[in-house]
Amino acid sequence: MVSAHHLLRICTTAVCAISVILTPRPTPLRAQPTTPRVVIADYMMWYEPALFDGTQTFDTPLAGPYRSGDDATIQRHVAQAQQACLDGFAPHWYGPFEPITTQNFAKLLRYSEGTSLRHAIVLQTNVLPQISESVLTEALRFLIEQWTPHPNYLKIEGRPVILFTDMPRPWGSPSAALRGWKRVRDATDPQRRTIWMAEGYTTAFNPLFDGLYIYRIDHKNTPRDWLRQPFWAKRLRQIAAKHQTRLFFADTIAPGYDDTRSRRVPVDHRVPSPSFARDRRNGEYYRETFDVTRQTNGDFLIVKSFNEWVEGTAIEPGTTYGDRYLQLTCELANLYRQATPSNAEQARFNSQP
Repeated sequence: MVSAHHLLRICTTAVCAISVILTPRPTPLRAQPTTPRVVIADYMMWYEPALFDGTQTFDTPLAGPYRSGDDATIQRHVAQAQQACLDGFAPHWYGPFEPITTQNFAKLLRYSEGTSLRHAIVLQTNVLPQISESVLTEALRFLIEQWTPHPNYLKIEGRPVILFTDMPRPWGSPSAALRGWKRVRDATDPQRRTIWMAEGYTTAFNPLFDGLYIYRIDHKNTPRDWLRQPFWAKRLRQIAAKHQTRLFFADTIAPGYDDTRSRRVPVDHRVPSPSFARDRRNGEYYRETFDVTRQTNGDFLIVKSFNEWVEGTAIEPGTTYGDRYLQLTCELANLYRQATPSNAEQARFNSQP
Protein backbone atom coordinates (compact mmCIF):
# COMPACT_ATOMS: atom_id res chain seq x y z
CA MET A 1 0.00 0.00 0.00
CA VAL A 2 1.15 3.51 -0.73
CA SER A 3 1.15 5.93 2.18
CA ALA A 4 -0.57 9.27 2.19
CA HIS A 5 2.15 10.84 0.12
CA HIS A 6 5.22 9.79 -1.84
CA LEU A 7 7.54 12.61 -2.85
CA LEU A 8 10.20 11.39 -5.19
CA ARG A 9 12.94 13.57 -6.58
CA ILE A 10 16.69 13.36 -6.99
CA CYS A 11 19.25 15.78 -8.33
CA THR A 12 20.63 14.50 -11.64
CA THR A 13 23.33 17.01 -12.38
CA ALA A 14 25.98 14.40 -11.61
CA VAL A 15 24.85 12.49 -14.68
CA CYS A 16 26.75 15.02 -16.75
CA ALA A 17 29.92 13.23 -15.72
CA ILE A 18 29.01 10.07 -17.63
CA SER A 19 31.82 8.90 -19.81
CA VAL A 20 30.20 5.73 -21.08
CA ILE A 21 28.88 6.19 -24.61
CA LEU A 22 26.03 4.02 -25.80
CA THR A 23 24.61 3.86 -29.29
CA PRO A 24 20.81 3.88 -29.12
CA ARG A 25 18.55 3.39 -32.07
CA PRO A 26 16.92 6.82 -32.36
CA THR A 27 13.96 7.70 -34.50
CA PRO A 28 15.25 8.93 -37.89
CA LEU A 29 14.96 12.65 -38.47
CA ARG A 30 12.30 13.59 -40.99
CA ALA A 31 10.51 16.71 -42.08
CA GLN A 32 8.39 17.75 -39.13
CA PRO A 33 4.79 18.76 -39.60
CA THR A 34 3.38 21.56 -37.50
CA THR A 35 2.41 19.74 -34.32
CA PRO A 36 -0.14 21.43 -32.05
CA ARG A 37 1.33 22.14 -28.63
CA VAL A 38 -0.29 20.40 -25.68
CA VAL A 39 -0.44 21.43 -22.04
CA ILE A 40 -0.55 18.83 -19.27
CA ALA A 41 -0.33 19.09 -15.48
CA ASP A 42 1.34 16.83 -12.93
CA TYR A 43 -1.29 14.81 -11.11
CA MET A 44 -1.05 12.91 -7.82
CA MET A 45 -3.29 9.86 -7.38
CA TRP A 46 -2.71 8.53 -3.84
CA TYR A 47 -4.16 11.04 -1.41
CA GLU A 48 -6.13 10.17 1.71
CA PRO A 49 -8.22 12.70 3.66
CA ALA A 50 -5.74 12.69 6.58
CA LEU A 51 -3.20 14.55 4.45
CA PHE A 52 -5.42 17.62 4.45
CA ASP A 53 -5.53 18.22 8.21
CA GLY A 54 -4.00 21.68 7.82
CA THR A 55 -0.55 20.77 9.17
CA GLN A 56 1.08 18.98 6.22
CA THR A 57 0.26 21.13 3.20
CA PHE A 58 0.62 24.79 2.30
CA ASP A 59 -3.15 25.10 1.79
CA THR A 60 -6.13 22.76 1.65
CA PRO A 61 -8.50 21.94 -1.20
CA LEU A 62 -11.55 24.13 -1.57
CA ALA A 63 -13.62 20.94 -1.95
CA GLY A 64 -12.36 19.70 1.41
CA PRO A 65 -10.22 16.67 2.26
CA TYR A 66 -10.52 13.91 -0.33
CA ARG A 67 -9.48 10.42 -1.29
CA SER A 68 -7.89 10.26 -4.74
CA GLY A 69 -9.75 7.11 -5.72
CA ASP A 70 -13.26 8.39 -5.04
CA ASP A 71 -15.25 8.53 -8.25
CA ALA A 72 -16.61 11.98 -7.41
CA THR A 73 -13.06 13.29 -6.85
CA ILE A 74 -11.82 12.03 -10.23
CA GLN A 75 -14.88 13.38 -12.01
CA ARG A 76 -14.38 16.76 -10.35
CA HIS A 77 -10.72 16.81 -11.40
CA VAL A 78 -11.63 15.95 -15.00
CA ALA A 79 -14.04 18.89 -15.05
CA GLN A 80 -11.47 21.23 -13.48
CA ALA A 81 -8.81 20.16 -15.98
CA GLN A 82 -11.14 21.29 -18.74
CA GLN A 83 -11.88 24.52 -16.89
CA ALA A 84 -8.11 25.15 -16.76
CA CYS A 85 -7.85 24.54 -20.54
CA LEU A 86 -5.50 21.60 -19.97
CA ASP A 87 -5.08 18.89 -22.58
CA GLY A 88 -4.63 16.32 -19.83
CA PHE A 89 -2.77 15.21 -16.75
CA ALA A 90 0.66 13.67 -16.13
CA PRO A 91 -0.31 11.19 -13.40
CA HIS A 92 2.44 9.77 -11.19
CA TRP A 93 2.26 5.96 -11.20
CA TYR A 94 4.22 3.34 -9.23
CA GLY A 95 3.62 0.24 -11.31
CA PRO A 96 0.97 -2.44 -11.79
CA PHE A 97 1.83 -4.17 -8.50
CA GLU A 98 0.80 -1.01 -6.58
CA PRO A 99 -3.02 -1.05 -6.60
CA ILE A 100 -3.91 2.51 -5.61
CA THR A 101 -2.30 4.46 -8.45
CA THR A 102 -3.04 1.63 -10.91
CA GLN A 103 -6.75 1.58 -10.15
CA ASN A 104 -6.98 5.36 -10.04
CA PHE A 105 -5.34 5.84 -13.44
CA ALA A 106 -7.71 3.28 -14.95
CA LYS A 107 -10.59 5.30 -13.49
CA LEU A 108 -9.12 8.52 -14.84
CA LEU A 109 -9.02 7.06 -18.35
CA ARG A 110 -12.60 5.86 -18.00
CA TYR A 111 -13.93 9.20 -16.77
CA SER A 112 -12.02 11.02 -19.52
CA GLU A 113 -13.80 9.11 -22.27
CA GLY A 114 -15.92 11.42 -24.36
CA THR A 115 -13.67 14.39 -23.54
CA SER A 116 -10.62 15.75 -25.35
CA LEU A 117 -8.37 15.04 -22.34
CA ARG A 118 -5.34 12.83 -22.91
CA HIS A 119 -2.99 11.75 -20.14
CA ALA A 120 0.69 10.71 -20.04
CA ILE A 121 2.08 8.62 -17.19
CA VAL A 122 5.02 9.80 -15.08
CA LEU A 123 6.69 6.50 -14.21
CA GLN A 124 7.73 6.29 -10.55
CA THR A 125 8.47 2.57 -10.27
CA ASN A 126 12.24 3.12 -10.36
CA VAL A 127 12.27 5.30 -7.24
CA LEU A 128 10.65 2.79 -4.91
CA PRO A 129 12.98 0.97 -2.49
CA GLN A 130 14.52 -2.32 -3.62
CA ILE A 131 13.10 -2.23 -7.13
CA SER A 132 14.91 -4.46 -9.60
CA GLU A 133 15.48 -3.82 -13.29
CA SER A 134 13.18 -6.72 -14.15
CA VAL A 135 10.30 -5.24 -12.11
CA LEU A 136 10.83 -1.89 -13.83
CA THR A 137 10.77 -3.63 -17.20
CA GLU A 138 7.50 -5.38 -16.38
CA ALA A 139 5.92 -2.10 -15.28
CA LEU A 140 6.78 -0.51 -18.61
CA ARG A 141 5.47 -3.50 -20.55
CA PHE A 142 2.19 -3.21 -18.68
CA LEU A 143 1.96 0.51 -19.37
CA ILE A 144 2.76 0.19 -23.07
CA GLU A 145 0.51 -2.79 -23.69
CA GLN A 146 -2.46 -1.98 -21.46
CA TRP A 147 -2.78 1.79 -21.40
CA THR A 148 -1.02 3.52 -24.28
CA PRO A 149 -3.52 2.22 -26.90
CA HIS A 150 -6.37 3.96 -25.06
CA PRO A 151 -7.79 6.93 -27.01
CA ASN A 152 -7.39 9.14 -23.94
CA TYR A 153 -3.69 8.36 -23.55
CA LEU A 154 -1.53 11.25 -24.80
CA LYS A 155 0.18 10.76 -28.13
CA ILE A 156 2.36 13.28 -29.93
CA GLU A 157 2.96 12.71 -33.63
CA GLY A 158 1.24 9.37 -33.17
CA ARG A 159 3.58 8.15 -30.41
CA PRO A 160 2.47 7.66 -26.77
CA VAL A 161 4.35 9.85 -24.30
CA ILE A 162 5.94 8.45 -21.12
CA LEU A 163 7.70 10.70 -18.60
CA PHE A 164 10.44 9.49 -16.27
CA THR A 165 12.08 10.93 -13.15
CA ASP A 166 15.10 10.30 -10.92
CA MET A 167 17.11 8.93 -13.79
CA PRO A 168 19.95 7.20 -11.83
CA ARG A 169 17.53 5.04 -9.84
CA PRO A 170 17.53 2.11 -9.16
CA TRP A 171 21.04 1.47 -10.47
CA GLY A 172 22.83 4.03 -8.31
CA SER A 173 25.57 5.43 -10.50
CA PRO A 174 24.78 7.55 -13.58
CA SER A 175 26.83 5.37 -15.93
CA ALA A 176 25.15 2.19 -14.69
CA ALA A 177 21.78 3.89 -15.09
CA LEU A 178 22.47 4.75 -18.71
CA ARG A 179 23.34 1.14 -19.48
CA GLY A 180 20.34 -0.07 -17.49
CA TRP A 181 17.85 2.20 -19.24
CA LYS A 182 19.15 0.99 -22.59
CA ARG A 183 18.48 -2.61 -21.59
CA VAL A 184 14.99 -1.69 -20.37
CA ARG A 185 14.17 0.19 -23.55
CA ASP A 186 15.45 -2.59 -25.80
CA ALA A 187 13.28 -5.02 -23.85
CA THR A 188 10.09 -2.94 -23.82
CA ASP A 189 10.15 -0.65 -26.86
CA PRO A 190 12.79 -1.89 -29.33
CA GLN A 191 11.11 -0.14 -32.28
CA ARG A 192 10.99 3.20 -30.42
CA ARG A 193 7.25 3.56 -30.91
CA THR A 194 6.78 5.60 -27.72
CA ILE A 195 8.30 8.92 -26.67
CA TRP A 196 10.46 8.60 -23.53
CA MET A 197 11.05 11.89 -21.71
CA ALA A 198 14.12 12.02 -19.46
CA GLU A 199 14.16 14.44 -16.54
CA GLY A 200 16.82 16.71 -15.10
CA TYR A 201 19.48 19.30 -15.81
CA THR A 202 21.40 17.02 -18.16
CA THR A 203 21.18 15.62 -21.68
CA ALA A 204 23.26 12.56 -20.76
CA PHE A 205 20.31 10.25 -21.45
CA ASN A 206 19.56 11.68 -24.90
CA PRO A 207 19.15 10.43 -27.57
CA LEU A 208 18.47 7.10 -25.84
CA PHE A 209 15.49 9.01 -24.45
CA ASP A 210 13.46 10.98 -26.98
CA GLY A 211 13.20 14.17 -25.00
CA LEU A 212 13.91 16.16 -21.86
CA TYR A 213 12.02 18.09 -19.22
CA ILE A 214 12.92 19.61 -15.84
CA TYR A 215 10.65 18.83 -12.90
CA ARG A 216 12.01 21.18 -10.23
CA ILE A 217 12.48 24.68 -11.62
CA ASP A 218 13.24 26.39 -8.32
CA HIS A 219 15.42 25.50 -5.33
CA LYS A 220 16.17 27.18 -2.03
CA ASN A 221 19.84 27.80 -2.79
CA THR A 222 19.50 28.31 -6.55
CA PRO A 223 16.36 30.38 -7.07
CA ARG A 224 14.80 31.04 -10.47
CA ASP A 225 16.19 27.84 -11.98
CA TRP A 226 13.52 28.06 -14.66
CA LEU A 227 15.84 30.52 -16.40
CA ARG A 228 18.13 27.59 -17.21
CA GLN A 229 15.55 25.89 -19.41
CA PRO A 230 16.54 27.66 -22.65
CA PHE A 231 20.11 26.38 -22.27
CA TRP A 232 18.95 22.77 -21.96
CA ALA A 233 16.44 23.13 -24.76
CA LYS A 234 19.18 24.44 -27.04
CA ARG A 235 21.54 21.67 -25.96
CA LEU A 236 18.88 19.07 -26.75
CA ARG A 237 18.34 20.51 -30.25
CA GLN A 238 22.07 20.32 -30.89
CA ILE A 239 22.08 16.64 -29.94
CA ALA A 240 19.09 16.05 -32.21
CA ALA A 241 20.92 17.67 -35.11
CA LYS A 242 24.08 15.70 -34.43
CA HIS A 243 22.25 12.37 -34.37
CA GLN A 244 19.75 13.33 -37.09
CA THR A 245 16.82 12.41 -34.91
CA ARG A 246 13.67 13.99 -33.49
CA LEU A 247 13.95 15.01 -29.84
CA PHE A 248 11.31 16.80 -27.77
CA PHE A 249 11.71 19.49 -25.12
CA ALA A 250 8.93 20.08 -22.58
CA ASP A 251 8.73 23.42 -20.80
CA THR A 252 7.84 23.46 -17.09
CA ILE A 253 6.01 26.23 -15.24
CA ALA A 254 4.75 26.50 -11.65
CA PRO A 255 2.49 28.90 -9.73
CA GLY A 256 4.69 28.89 -6.61
CA TYR A 257 6.36 26.56 -4.15
CA ASP A 258 6.01 25.83 -0.44
CA ASP A 259 7.06 22.54 1.15
CA THR A 260 7.78 24.02 4.57
CA ARG A 261 5.22 21.70 6.20
CA SER A 262 6.46 18.57 4.44
CA ARG A 263 8.44 17.44 7.49
CA ARG A 264 5.08 16.50 9.05
CA VAL A 265 4.23 14.12 6.21
CA PRO A 266 4.69 10.56 7.53
CA VAL A 267 6.62 9.27 4.50
CA ASP A 268 8.82 11.39 2.27
CA HIS A 269 11.06 9.61 -0.25
CA ARG A 270 12.72 12.73 -1.61
CA VAL A 271 16.45 13.16 -1.29
CA PRO A 272 16.77 15.45 1.75
CA SER A 273 17.02 19.11 0.85
CA PRO A 274 16.17 22.38 2.61
CA SER A 275 12.50 23.25 2.63
CA PHE A 276 11.56 26.64 1.27
CA ALA A 277 8.67 28.74 0.03
CA ARG A 278 8.12 31.07 -2.90
CA ASP A 279 5.28 33.57 -2.64
CA ARG A 280 2.81 33.25 -5.50
CA ARG A 281 2.41 37.03 -5.59
CA ASN A 282 -1.13 36.74 -6.92
CA GLY A 283 0.03 34.97 -10.08
CA GLU A 284 3.16 36.97 -10.86
CA TYR A 285 5.48 34.07 -9.97
CA TYR A 286 3.48 31.88 -12.35
CA ARG A 287 3.79 34.43 -15.14
CA GLU A 288 7.54 34.75 -14.59
CA THR A 289 8.06 31.00 -14.98
CA PHE A 290 5.92 31.11 -18.12
CA ASP A 291 7.81 34.00 -19.71
CA VAL A 292 10.92 31.89 -20.28
CA THR A 293 8.99 29.52 -22.56
CA ARG A 294 9.28 32.16 -25.28
CA GLN A 295 13.01 31.36 -25.41
CA THR A 296 12.88 27.55 -25.61
CA ASN A 297 10.70 26.74 -28.63
CA GLY A 298 9.43 23.85 -26.52
CA ASP A 299 7.24 21.10 -27.90
CA PHE A 300 4.77 20.87 -25.02
CA LEU A 301 4.16 22.36 -21.59
CA ILE A 302 4.05 20.75 -18.15
CA VAL A 303 2.26 22.60 -15.37
CA LYS A 304 3.73 21.72 -11.99
CA SER A 305 1.16 20.89 -10.77
CA PHE A 306 -2.55 20.22 -10.68
CA ASN A 307 -2.56 18.89 -7.12
CA GLU A 308 0.92 18.59 -5.57
CA TRP A 309 -0.25 19.96 -2.24
CA VAL A 310 2.78 19.00 -0.15
CA GLU A 311 5.20 20.88 -2.41
CA GLY A 312 2.81 23.79 -2.69
CA THR A 313 2.51 23.90 -6.48
CA ALA A 314 -1.18 23.00 -6.86
CA ILE A 315 -3.51 24.88 -9.19
CA GLU A 316 -6.47 22.86 -7.89
CA PRO A 317 -8.89 25.27 -6.17
CA GLY A 318 -7.79 25.97 -2.59
CA THR A 319 -9.29 27.61 0.44
CA THR A 320 -6.90 30.56 0.18
CA TYR A 321 -7.10 31.42 -3.52
CA GLY A 322 -10.26 29.73 -4.83
CA ASP A 323 -10.10 28.91 -8.53
CA ARG A 324 -7.72 31.77 -9.34
CA TYR A 325 -5.04 29.41 -10.71
CA LEU A 326 -7.43 27.40 -12.86
CA GLN A 327 -8.29 30.66 -14.59
CA LEU A 328 -4.69 31.79 -14.92
CA THR A 329 -3.63 28.37 -16.20
CA CYS A 330 -6.26 28.61 -18.92
CA GLU A 331 -4.89 31.99 -19.96
CA LEU A 332 -1.28 30.77 -20.08
CA ALA A 333 -2.18 27.48 -21.78
CA ASN A 334 -3.91 29.30 -24.60
CA LEU A 335 -0.96 31.67 -25.00
CA TYR A 336 1.39 28.70 -25.19
CA ARG A 337 -0.65 27.01 -27.91
CA GLN A 338 -0.80 30.21 -29.95
CA ALA A 339 2.98 30.63 -29.82
CA THR A 340 3.85 27.50 -31.81
CA PRO A 341 7.25 28.33 -33.34
CA SER A 342 7.54 28.46 -37.11
CA ASN A 343 10.05 26.29 -38.96
CA ALA A 344 12.18 29.38 -39.61
CA GLU A 345 12.22 30.29 -35.93
CA GLN A 346 13.15 26.73 -35.01
CA ALA A 347 16.00 26.71 -37.54
CA ARG A 348 17.41 29.94 -36.13
CA PHE A 349 17.16 28.56 -32.60
CA ASN A 350 18.95 25.35 -33.54
CA SER A 351 21.77 27.09 -35.37
CA GLN A 352 22.70 29.53 -32.63
CA PRO A 353 26.18 28.86 -31.20
